[in-house]
Amino acid sequence: MSIQSQPMQNLVEKIRSLPAERIAEVEDFVDFLKQRTQARQPAPRKPLDFPVISVGKWPEDLSLRREDMYGDDGR
Repeated sequence: MSIQSQPMQNLVEKIRSLPAERIAEVEDFVDFLKQRTQARQPAPRKPLDFPVISVGKWPEDLSLRREDMYGDDGR
């Protein structure tokens, strides 16, 4: 997420006007926000590794139409 130049400068000026101990609090808060943002991003998943069993080629005349597999008795 990018912040426009003027709002960023305004924020920097506000931080500079704070006492040193408050600047440390701001830094801690920014670190907290970054950590929370990173925690919300899902970790990349490794691909699933399913075993593959080859049963050869399918018959040329194989039909996967419902009527051909189960008959057409009205159900």
